[in-house]
Amino acid sequence: MLSAPEPIQVATPTQVPLIDDGSRPQVLIEAPPNGAQVIVGEQLIIRVRAVDSVGITRAELRQGERVVAIQPAPDPIREFQALLPYTPTQGGTIALSVVVYRRAVASEPATLSLQAITQVSATQRAAQVCTAQVNVNNLNLRRGDSTSTEIITKLSLGERLSVLGRNASRTWYRVQRADGQIGWVSAQYVIPDGDCANAPIVQP
Repeated sequence: MLSAPEPIQVATPTQVPLIDDGSRPQVLIEAPPNGAQVIVGEQLIIRVRAVDSVGITRAELRQGERVVAIQPAPDPIREFQALLPYTPTQGGTIALSVVVYRRAVASEPATLSLQAITQVSATQRAAQVCTAQVNVNNLNLRRGDSTSTEIITKLSLGERLSVLGRNASRTWYRVQRADGQIGWVSAQYVIPDGDCANAPIVQP
């Protein structure tokens, strides 16, 4: 029987310098480390950092030639950080890559190799509540479920939010921060975790 792997620690990002040479975007995978052991069927978060003299517009996570996650930037941004979700579906060595774009101009891929194992010692349990993790830097927390509503504050990359509800189209979440502050965030800039499909529909 395979023993459960050591949990992956998303530590303070390694501060490897990214050199913006002005020709194309540059990207670095900060976590998890290359060669990390992961569990089949369990979501992990890939943290990336990128720079560009004009502005990053999106990041793509790829497995081989297949795009498995896309994270757009809220606006073109010169220094971009993002969290990309990935769930391994089979055991063995997994080769991933991340490419960032300045509109149509692509970076060289940053590569990541993972070792996926099947956990057989316990049954996975669904989370009892829904939470959401911010996957871009400087995300707007707003008064309502629209970009035309007032900005309350900016949220940091990786911040964990409690989901209080959603709008009818599932495009916005009503969330609460750890300090009790409540507002709305666009669903495309957070990673939901738990029983989010059954989050109640609420009005702004």
